Amino acid sequence: MTTPTSKVERDQLRRRIEGASHGHVLVIVAPPGSGKSKAMYEAVYDMVLDPDLLLFRRFRALWATHGTQEKTDPKDSTRVRRALGQEAREHLSGLLNPRLSFLTYDPFEPAWEVVNVLYGRDYCAANQIDYEQQFTTSRNSVVSVISHAHLPMVLNNPSNPNYQKLKDVSLIVIDEDPTSSFIYTLGAARKDPTVTANSPITRDFLQTRQSLGQAGNIEQAILRLMDRATTGAFDAEAEHVTNRRRKSTSYSLTGAAFWKALAQELDGAVPDFRHFQDSLRAAVDTDTERIPADFFAAFTEDLASPKAESARFGLTWIKAADHTIRGMQFRGDVLRRIPRDTPPIVVLDAYASRELRQYERLFPNHTVTYVEEWPFTPLDIEHTTDLDDAEDEGEVDLGIDRVNLVAGKQPQLRNYLMAETGELTRGHPAGTLMLSYRNVIKHLEDPELQARWSWRSSPPLTALPPKAVETMWWFSGRGINSFDGRHVVAWHPPHRPVTYRWHTMAALAPHSPSDRNQLARHAFQSELLQMLHRGRQTNYPVGTPDRPRVVLFFHPGELPPTWATTRPFQPQLRFSRHAKNPLHPAAVQAIAAELHALLGGVPQACLAGLELYTAKPMEKALWTSIEPELRLLLKTDPAAPVKAPVLFAWTTHPDVLQHRLGEFKAADGSTTALIAGALHSADEPALHALTKHDVKVVVAGRASTTRVFAATTSDAERALRRLLR
Repeated sequence: MTTPTSKVERDQLRRRIEGASHGHVLVIVAPPGSGKSKAMYEAVYDMVLDPDLLLFRRFRALWATHGTQEKTDPKDSTRVRRALGQEAREHLSGLLNPRLSFLTYDPFEPAWEVVNVLYGRDYCAANQIDYEQQFTTSRNSVVSVISHAHLPMVLNNPSNPNYQKLKDVSLIVIDEDPTSSFIYTLGAARKDPTVTANSPITRDFLQTRQSLGQAGNIEQAILRLMDRATTGAFDAEAEHVTNRRRKSTSYSLTGAAFWKALAQELDGAVPDFRHFQDSLRAAVDTDTERIPADFFAAFTEDLASPKAESARFGLTWIKAADHTIRGMQFRGDVLRRIPRDTPPIVVLDAYASRELRQYERLFPNHTVTYVEEWPFTPLDIEHTTDLDDAEDEGEVDLGIDRVNLVAGKQPQLRNYLMAETGELTRGHPAGTLMLSYRNVIKHLEDPELQARWSWRSSPPLTALPPKAVETMWWFSGRGINSFDGRHVVAWHPPHRPVTYRWHTMAALAPHSPSDRNQLARHAFQSELLQMLHRGRQTNYPVGTPDRPRVVLFFHPGELPPTWATTRPFQPQLRFSRHAKNPLHPAAVQAIAAELHALLGGVPQACLAGLELYTAKPMEKALWTSIEPELRLLLKTDPAAPVKAPVLFAWTTHPDVLQHRLGEFKAADGSTTALIAGALHSADEPALHALTKHDVKVVVAGRASTTRVFAATTSDAERALRRLLR
């Protein structure tokens, strides 16, 4: 029996697709980097130009991706963020254009566009593109490329003839997980998935409708619930989470508690759904945006349900520390249900979950088949801490809070992470991809911070080349291949707000908190792993020098072993996160290890002279005598560049200590136990046996003693003599 290949082949896909019919969803579950998209491009080509047919057949496809718009960096026109939609057009055009571009539907018309891309309204307005005309033009194309956001409008909008034009195809391909585009959230005009949406159905809005006599009994009942919520009546029943930074608590009244309270306020009255729809449409509907019919159907269904436990609707509000209430709103999250009358749909999703019935939830009217014929090679992930051992070993998570980072509240940790990332990049010609949030990346693009990537590369080393470290946003780059071969680094995980689990996932699992938790966890893992695969690590053999690494400065939590393995990552320098002088212990350990290798002991006068500790007058005087001898030893000992590389560089570049060892301040060296503690916690085993020895010395004609840390008194005396010739 042969082992299945991890590469997806065009014939495998074509056989599956040709066996599918209308109302069928095929989910291709194959590893990132296995060539799913490439094989799908080729399969579409084969179906358009079927070699078994003598005549060209009318086969059209719709290809949907996360985005279709390429974005140019306003500060650097050479930096263009590739959109998957543009990549799809490029590949499909490269296959189809040579065979079809000469054809026209009318000899008096210009040649048709074999593969065309449709853009959103905002992009069209900004680039003088006729939004409506795009749909007419697309009927003359073999493949039309759209964004995921257009899918629900195309597949479930029978009243709009433009969208119906796109639905008339033989095949629909959805590249990557489209879940977020299939969920309608009331007030979700924002596109940032890390920000909670604001609903327009607020207390003020409902009070105005009521004062004008335009509120039906449902709106009036919701308004009374809001009034009760402001008094704290539902604080015990509502889900809540406290934001310590803002000193406030967010509440969500949903599920059984919400429907029970709403039924009490309605008090047996027949719900006035017409006025309810009118009120919501008055708040939301515009020429370009309308509340989908699914929203009202779901509300009607949940209100009438004998279970009365759906979490698709409810109230949310925020209570400040002084008990004032803000943000009181009615919310709703529903699935945009796609009718079964669609042509076959192929979804390319590496981490689709059969166990969670992910796509059965997304396409409840369809027959869903998961195709899992390709084995995964687990991603090798290194991370900075082990959650189980962190407290015992005194280690902490090095991930940086993105709000603090942007606000400039943790500059030492930011600078440290930039330097560590830069050093990881040095020696890897392909460079590094750093993943973060959009606002963090914008902050890191500050010209004043750019030297931080190369902070440890001060003379005699050279700075990193331009674009050695590239950046990418979470939630924006699935499937993109532009960073093949790069290390991938992340300083913080791709977290969504808690409302994603509470509310957004309720559209897929309205009656099960456990399912919502599992779906949210799966979404986190999928986003994390998809983005960590941008360097295409698993396409490179283990042990080869060009194989990229994946490094996280936080713990990713448990991951399925078939998807990823995790192991500790050892930073070049240890950062004591909760210390005022976080890089000082590591600097002491590094210099002590080099002094011990050179001298066989560690004179405290050297540590003080190198500004690791505040020098006392006697130590200053002694340093004046031993510094020239230390420099001479470093220059004449042929092994010095290997045994003491930082000190060797210090002889010609005095600032090298603050660069190679991070930035530290001189500490108080009067307490022997603190110095010994730093030495004994070092990674270098030779330092663990060192203890303090008082060695007699004559300084400026006066007898005194000085501390030397060594294994024995004789070692301490010998180390000092080497510097007092």
